[in-house]
Amino acid sequence: MAIQAKRSIGALAKLAGGASLAVLAIAPAQAQAQDAAAPAEEDAIVVTGIRASLEQAADIKREADQVLDVITAEDVGKLPDANVAEALQRVTGVQITRVFGEGQSVSVRGLQQVRVEVDGRTLLGWSARLSPPENDQLGRSSGLDSVPSSLFGRLEVRKSPLASQAEGGLGGTVNLVTPKPLSFKEPTVSLRAQGVYSENSDKFEPAITGFATTKFAGGRIGVMLAGEYQKRTSTTQAFERNNFLDRNYTSGGTTTVQQTPVLLQYENFTVDRSRLGLNGAIQFAVTPEFTVTADALYSKLKTGRRQDFFAFRLPTGTNPVTNPVVEDGMVVAGEANGTVTTAGQIRNEPTESFLYGLNGKYESDGLTIEADGYYSKGTIDQTIQIITLQAAAPVPGAFDFRDRTIPSLTLGGTFDPADYASFNPANNGVRSNRLLGLLEEWTGKLDVAYETGGGVTIAAGVRYTDLHARSNAFRSQVTPTREEIEPYLELVEAGDFLPDIPGSFPRSFLSTAPTFDYVFTRAQAAQPNPDPNGRSTLLPNLQRDYDFSEKTLAGYLMVSGEGEIAGIPYKANAGVRIASTRLSVDSYVNVGAVSTLRNDRNRYTNVLPSANIAFNVTDDFLVRVSGSQTMQRASIADLAPSTFFNATNLSVTGGNVNLEPPIATQADISFEYYTGKSSLISGAVFYKDVKNFIASFVTTGVDLDLDDQGRELTFSRPENLASAKIKGFEIGIQQFMDFLPSPLDGFGVIANYTYSDAEDNAGFPLVAVSKNSYNLVGLYEKGPFSARIAYNYRDEAVFEFSEGRPSFVGSRSQLDAQVGLDITKNIALSLQAQNLLPRKSATSEYSNFNTTALNSYALSERRFSVGVRAKF
Repeated sequence: MAIQAKRSIGALAKLAGGASLAVLAIAPAQAQAQDAAAPAEEDAIVVTGIRASLEQAADIKREADQVLDVITAEDVGKLPDANVAEALQRVTGVQITRVFGEGQSVSVRGLQQVRVEVDGRTLLGWSARLSPPENDQLGRSSGLDSVPSSLFGRLEVRKSPLASQAEGGLGGTVNLVTPKPLSFKEPTVSLRAQGVYSENSDKFEPAITGFATTKFAGGRIGVMLAGEYQKRTSTTQAFERNNFLDRNYTSGGTTTVQQTPVLLQYENFTVDRSRLGLNGAIQFAVTPEFTVTADALYSKLKTGRRQDFFAFRLPTGTNPVTNPVVEDGMVVAGEANGTVTTAGQIRNEPTESFLYGLNGKYESDGLTIEADGYYSKGTIDQTIQIITLQAAAPVPGAFDFRDRTIPSLTLGGTFDPADYASFNPANNGVRSNRLLGLLEEWTGKLDVAYETGGGVTIAAGVRYTDLHARSNAFRSQVTPTREEIEPYLELVEAGDFLPDIPGSFPRSFLSTAPTFDYVFTRAQAAQPNPDPNGRSTLLPNLQRDYDFSEKTLAGYLMVSGEGEIAGIPYKANAGVRIASTRLSVDSYVNVGAVSTLRNDRNRYTNVLPSANIAFNVTDDFLVRVSGSQTMQRASIADLAPSTFFNATNLSVTGGNVNLEPPIATQADISFEYYTGKSSLISGAVFYKDVKNFIASFVTTGVDLDLDDQGRELTFSRPENLASAKIKGFEIGIQQFMDFLPSPLDGFGVIANYTYSDAEDNAGFPLVAVSKNSYNLVGLYEKGPFSARIAYNYRDEAVFEFSEGRPSFVGSRSQLDAQVGLDITKNIALSLQAQNLLPRKSATSEYSNFNTTALNSYALSERRFSVGVRAKF
């Protein structure tokens, strides 16, 4: 079957390529005098309302040279969701990952390896994370939560590539398109003010958006400026960091192995986030044929986190649990003498992203020359201050994972979680961390295209990228006296800890309230940086440091054209892209207290063919066939061989410089039936054959060089573990009920479903792929009133493998609603409600197909907003 599948995908890819080349070869003889130009960019800007934005998106999709889905703004700075990822989840085949209740990253057709661009350029940056479910933080582009959606006029999801487009996405590419000033017909000013209420944090906070553009010098020079500021305080209630690992049980001379929980940790997060985004552009039409554009984008995301946790760590030796209850080979209830720790932590991680670009484009007599250069930069300065308490002696406890939201935990003996006499300061219990990260990229590219008299266009280009990344970590820690941390003790009240999660577990306990001044000063004094000129006065944590450099040179050749075969119009393109990559990384090998600098290098070249052909079977019915190869370079952190030891959760992570880029050979056949200006029915069948897939390989063991206490550590390191195949289909409908009498003709529906069946060569499901996902959106727009209710669902997906067994993220869904009212031609009101069913959207993780074997659970809150908008 594997051989047959491989031949099938190869045949489909060759079919698309052969068909494209064949029709291109006969195009000069059969070229039709038809206008295939894409809709003018101004159309995406001047239209207003839900129906008009859907009409614009349908036009762009119809005229695209590749398999493409589009979301356009309903008006200037008004995408359907305030968060880019939340807007993208409405697209067929797109699934999203949320952190702190906000969309952060996407997967396309089952693959999370997606390239994110702004106007075809890389926007570098970091995103905050609660824990690593299936979120693949590549470090090669910013998270989608870091930039406000109001800065963009259009969101594109490219599901099949063109040879002219930058490589870097196995699943596809998301391109965020900013508006340009010369695309506007007249000066425009738009202002919006919103108040956002988060249910559990009980705060009403602002979101302010502004946009202005004008032209002068006879319409030859345009200037545009846009900005947005948002602030939001939220809470997340969680059970975290568990896993089910093999443990030995001996009875009557017989030893059996049972999968046993490692850690029961209950956490409460309060997250304070503020987001600032600015975007500006200047355009100058030097001549009617030559236009120069200079633009810049800036984004700043500040995330502050305050959390308390209560943890019960089970022993790791033989017979760690007494009276164990075993279901499906897993210990889901029992009694153990565990180690209790509690802690309060404050964490701040301001991130910034910068993108500066200069573009020149010349078009005349069939010749197009475009030069583009940009500089992208992302920074992070993360600080963590923590004070940890540990029970003075092992604590007896009874736990039960069965038939409850999160596991119960009942403590026995004389231990009182609210009494300081039951605790001691933990070893190295006062700890201060700092992480300084830098990402920067210089890119220049040149594209030349010429349309021959026969209707065939020949295009070629070259792109050079110089990417640099640096990570410097610092950590100082000390074991304090009991007396000195007494002023920082804090009792967590029962009513304040995980109030929306039912169950029996410690809800009132002694935690800590660290301050930056105390923790930083105390830890630094105990372990100062011996280098007075270092980037921080804390002790360097060299095991986490790396300095990464990657240089890429890519070139392409593409032929495209259009014509007619047997009376059926077509347009097609075929090409090849060649990318050569060289990388070098400096990191440290750590043995005991000795760190030795090492340099690792790698290089590879990839040849990536692609072909697309679209047949206009009728004026309203299109059939597309595409075949291509795509690649995804490994994440920067995965490539850095440095080793990071987390003393809090006893995990060890590291990278692998020898990772090869996964390559996907893919093909799809799709159809589009346009039933009206804003209505369409679409579907696709797709197949991807991925080689050298990267996944984390998790093992356990003891390493005295990293942990002199000899505790069991969980090791995780990326490997090219497998090949994988993804096959599936997607279908969608977008329809307004124009056939109904007024006012019922204002109703509309958007519905789509995606099926992705993904397995690696060992038969395991692929990381981050939900087999079933769908969206259902109900719409109404008539006169000044509009409304939308949207439901999104995806089922379970693997997020990692532990001891060779898969761990899953459970199914989840989200319900959102919006209402809008135009008071006048220039003034509009809006109401929004997000995450109306919090328990349905909660993220749960469990081991080895067993939902009872819970590893984590995170519950976010409802959000409501009210706003007013003015446009002139």
